[in-house]
Amino acid sequence: MAYTCHHLDKFVFANIDLAEEQLETKKKALIILAGASSSGKSFLSHSLKHALETNGHRCLIISLDQYNVGLSGIIPNKVNLHRFDNQLPNLKEIKEKIHDIIVDIPFEQKYGEEAIGKIKEAISPLIASEDLADFLDGLKEEWGHLNFDEPTVYDLKEAGQDIQSLFKEKKVKAKSYSKIVSERIPSQEIWDGKDYDVLIVEGIYALNHVFLDELKGINPVKNYIEGNPKTLFLRRIVRDKQTTSASSAFTVKLYFNYIMDSYRETILPTRDAANIIFVNDFSFGELRTGEMFTSRDTLPIQNEGAAEELKKRSRILNVSYQKDYYFSVPDEKLENQNLLRFRELSFDGGKTFVPGSLVHKGAPKFRSDNKIIRPINILLDEEEIKEVWKTNDEAIFTFLDHGFMISGAEQKIKTRFVYQGQVFTLYDVKGKQSYLEITGCTNEAVLEEIRSLILKNNA
Repeated sequence: MAYTCHHLDKFVFANIDLAEEQLETKKKALIILAGASSSGKSFLSHSLKHALETNGHRCLIISLDQYNVGLSGIIPNKVNLHRFDNQLPNLKEIKEKIHDIIVDIPFEQKYGEEAIGKIKEAISPLIASEDLADFLDGLKEEWGHLNFDEPTVYDLKEAGQDIQSLFKEKKVKAKSYSKIVSERIPSQEIWDGKDYDVLIVEGIYALNHVFLDELKGINPVKNYIEGNPKTLFLRRIVRDKQTTSASSAFTVKLYFNYIMDSYRETILPTRDAANIIFVNDFSFGELRTGEMFTSRDTLPIQNEGAAEELKKRSRILNVSYQKDYYFSVPDEKLENQNLLRFRELSFDGGKTFVPGSLVHKGAPKFRSDNKIIRPINILLDEEEIKEVWKTNDEAIFTFLDHGFMISGAEQKIKTRFVYQGQVFTLYDVKGKQSYLEITGCTNEAVLEEIRSLILKNNA
């Protein structure tokens, strides 16, 4: 039965203990980390490496991402499988031609019409004329439902063979893959098996039978890293936005349409092979990171009289209507530090609403002045979200169908106005206390006046 833990120290020491047990009878130990995309395998690999080296071991981390065959391989390979029963001749040369054409093309255009035209011209001498149209149609079809989280994306046999060579203390040329161009790139690095006594291999398919079959004679420490649906979603979307050239809209559609299904069908079943299962949900450190910080200084308004008096004395700039839904997952500790918010917007006075944005808000900074300053990641802005969901129900049902639940909802009327030359925002929250955002006001006299007005009407 697998050992399940939630604490990093326990996870690290369990791996050290089992690796050192291997080293009692062998020159090398192998530690494998598998699990869902964005479960934290890379971070945990480096944590293990640091701990092992502190204990006197010499470690090498190998990521199966380095064995990604690239878009010039993934798409043609699937066409060959699905349309030509893996019998297409000259496939190696065809993929080389495709690679040269698409390697420097922006992500969304790699198999667009212009690229397909260039591919057609380049591969015509390599493929039978009666098969050419079918092959090109296949490229467009497979590109339409690209999924990076399938076993065929990685050359697992090649990875296993490299591990065997390193265990035999041979030299291996390191593999390198770029998420920017989505292709293998040249590497001058050489791994020498003699330099290491512990190898750490991480990847979503590190417990896949194809990879494990190549490790005959090696008895690895097998880890499975898991996280709840909210953790996995946030890590994946935030990470890809920072490290790949794909748009957030593309990544979100890919995640819900293909990645989650692949996870359930091809990754989750490998959990049964693990010796150690580590539950790695969002850490506080992750909740303090974001692409920007928002700062909000507010005053509570306890009755409608104060709000109405403010509006009378001010010049209204605009009024907008919002509906906010907050998503959580079962057994999640509900707190105001990990907010995944889907916003609907109305442009006709609150009669109809359309998808507006999807954002994540993390843990606020500790402050003594009551200002709320917190990190925020805009996952989908007002334009991007239209590419993913056409209606609000479609968006909400997508989350509900993938393990999320609605933990809260708010309806707001947001009024921006000018008072004594200063801009303020009033939030009327249906069924709750409203508040005035005073962030940005630098005139202390105006602030004191507006505070007095609110206090007078609140009394």
